[in-house]
Amino acid sequence: MESLESRLAELVEELTFAGDWNDRYRLLVEWGEGAASLSEAERLPEWEVSGCSSPLWLRARWTDGRLDVAGASPGILPRALLALVYRLFDGLEEADATAASLVDRLGLRRNLSPTRLLVFERMLDRALCCPRMAP
Repeated sequence: MESLESRLAELVEELTFAGDWNDRYRLLVEWGEGAASLSEAERLPEWEVSGCSSPLWLRARWTDGRLDVAGASPGILPRALLALVYRLFDGLEEADATAASLVDRLGLRRNLSPTRLLVFERMLDRALCCPRMAP
């Protein structure tokens, strides 16, 4: 079973290998361009993430015992952060961590503005706190 820890380690390695913050930013943007997106019909008010200057939706739910994550935003950086959340959580059977610890491990605290950091932490919290529904 793949774990959040193994995915996090892989992402940290990829971001570290990318080099400085400019190269990491380009890599994140690239991930965001290729990420799966919610359709217009799926962009419901309950999936909106507040605080972002661009409209932003993140759906996190348990489906067949696995976390199902998808999102959408017209903004370049919000899409990049959505791609990070997707790569961390989608398909996991368990997700146990704190948003702050994930931000620190990814090395984003010093590179994101306070507003973007808050929005990213809200995205992480949504995935981490997604309630499991009874079968």
